[in-house]
Amino acid sequence: VPRGVHRRMAAIIEAVQTGIWEAGVHDLLGYATDYAFGEQRGLQTLVLKSRHRSAYVRLHWDAVMGNTDADRQTVARAVQSAIAELA
Repeated sequence: VPRGVHRRMAAIIEAVQTGIWEAGVHDLLGYATDYAFGEQRGLQTLVLKSRHRSAYVRLHWDAVMGNTDADRQTVARAVQSAIAELA
């Protein structure tokens, strides 16, 4: 499970990095994560920072780890929002 979480969060970081690069922002992202484990499988927070801006990607554990179309769409919307915020 821990590897799966890290892989999925890394995929989100990579997608945002690619998106801002393609939008003309050639900064490397810095990031920090706050994992909320436990019975409620709380809100996962990913903080992404470029040189001049920052964006927060907040997703529920089930969306990060889910495999349904709805989960993928939720993650995709969060990625697009972060790209828009950083670009």
